[in-house]
Amino acid sequence: MKRILAIALLSLASACADNEDEAGTSVDQSAQLHEIADSYLEASLTLSPFSVVYAGLGDVVKEDLAAMEDNSPAGLARFQREEDILAQHFESLDPAAISGRADWVLYETLKEQFAASRGLRICRLNLWGVNHMSGWQNSFAAVAKAQPVATPVERAMAIARWRRFPDYLKNEKANLAAGLAAGYSAPKRVVNRVIAQIDALLAAPAIESPLLAFASGVEGDEKFSAAISRLAENEIAPAIADFRDFLHDDYLPHARDALSIRAVPDGAACYEAMLRAYHTAQIGGEATFKRGSAQVAANRAQVVQRGEALFGESDFATILARVKADPANRFRSESELIEFTRALEPVAREKIAPFFSALPAQPLIVEPFPEFLKGTGQSSRYEPKPAAQGAATYRIDTDDWESQTKGEAEIVLVHEGWPGHHLQIATAYSLEGLHPLTRLFGSTAYIEGWARYAEGLAEEAGLYANGYGAISRRSWPARGMVVDPGIHLYGWSNEAAAAFLMESGRFDETNVDTMLDRIAAMPGQLTAYDTGALEIAALRAKAVSCLGARFDIQAFHDRILENGAVPLGALRRHVEEWIDDEAAAR
Repeated sequence: MKRILAIALLSLASACADNEDEAGTSVDQSAQLHEIADSYLEASLTLSPFSVVYAGLGDVVKEDLAAMEDNSPAGLARFQREEDILAQHFESLDPAAISGRADWVLYETLKEQFAASRGLRICRLNLWGVNHMSGWQNSFAAVAKAQPVATPVERAMAIARWRRFPDYLKNEKANLAAGLAAGYSAPKRVVNRVIAQIDALLAAPAIESPLLAFASGVEGDEKFSAAISRLAENEIAPAIADFRDFLHDDYLPHARDALSIRAVPDGAACYEAMLRAYHTAQIGGEATFKRGSAQVAANRAQVVQRGEALFGESDFATILARVKADPANRFRSESELIEFTRALEPVAREKIAPFFSALPAQPLIVEPFPEFLKGTGQSSRYEPKPAAQGAATYRIDTDDWESQTKGEAEIVLVHEGWPGHHLQIATAYSLEGLHPLTRLFGSTAYIEGWARYAEGLAEEAGLYANGYGAISRRSWPARGMVVDPGIHLYGWSNEAAAAFLMESGRFDETNVDTMLDRIAAMPGQLTAYDTGALEIAALRAKAVSCLGARFDIQAFHDRILENGAVPLGALRRHVEEWIDDEAAAR
């Protein structure tokens, strides 16, 4: 709280300086902004120190290598008190006095984050945090893998950190029990997926736990090895087993049957708050559903148009079935899917290069999920890291390789790699002058929207090998804007939601439940992809319309990417200013 006190003193000084002229004013607004940001970052990382790894902040933030996530009610209450104080001081700033690109990005990020984070309190997410997509049982392994143990001090900090893990699980049990008592629970199907993930953790010898992955990098330190063995056998493994039994015996019987968030207290209001947080804009469920429905219809018409050209066929379902059934569009093995994707990565980088003034130098590698996460409903994902720490990773989901097509594999590589997440996030990491907070609280709609936009850009670059990719990339997008609120707001049955998903051709009876459970575990998140992509596409269309032959695609992409993952409203204002400047320069 030292920084918070400093801000309070700065504000007092400002109130006493109202007679000074504008040049000598009060207190520098930029200094106050950075004091607020520094304090908010400190409070956020005290509550969630693992965010340094998750957000790739290791190059700009000093990590507390002995700290464990704080999931205690006292920790959350302390954070919320600090957040309220900081938000109050933030609201006293004069946005007109905020100048400079970096400070503008920081101001817009903080403005949106304070509103979204405080709005999410109605959800009480800590009381029903059983999640197979981002729960401790799959996310903590990344932190353990990144844990440095090169020196005796680092090894001592590693032991201190993971010795705190059993207490984390005790807190989690208490939170979930309190949630059940108050009417909050995760869906049974999601709970079963989490139990399966924990079972996979427990199936391996305790010393081989992914939560102790750092230990394999140490040789010749017998004292450390013995301490790790005791930690694994006597503390971590028993704590995980106890938590697993709690989930299975005590929690699962009382977990909710419904996938919809409306089954928890204040569910509808919570859903709107989650949409706000993911969109970084006040759009709302109704508008999202309507806009998504219109875009699905437009995409459907384009699929039919391409199906007529490729097959002479105008029936949507038949077109998708023919795309799916072609043996030339299928894989013969899991390894073939992985090698196909690895071979495509450098080709994608080369083909999209002309659309950008520069590409990040950081390499991208393609790796499947580790065994303990296979078959547990994971989606392919991008795992960033600062360039100084080596290559970033596209973690490819191979669970359903038999039903995946080459066209779909092309699209996902584009989305996660070039010109999608890897290009955007590696570019953002290289930007100079931005406050670390802007990386921690980047806009989901911007990040996923850019990756969805990138799928279309890859088609312009001629990346998709045949017409199948062009069809597949239109059959699925925007459906998340429809099915997600369909489930959470409009009472769609599981059967209706599954039918809508399978109509896209991306899912069938064997894998549709994976997407339904993802929607249940992360309400609203699926809507962010096309919400952001439609905004970027609309800005490009406006630039083309206003600038005509003077439109420069590289300059447009520079403008989109040059500030990192800013909120959608800020992105629009930034790009429209560029359009006006370019138009005036004629």
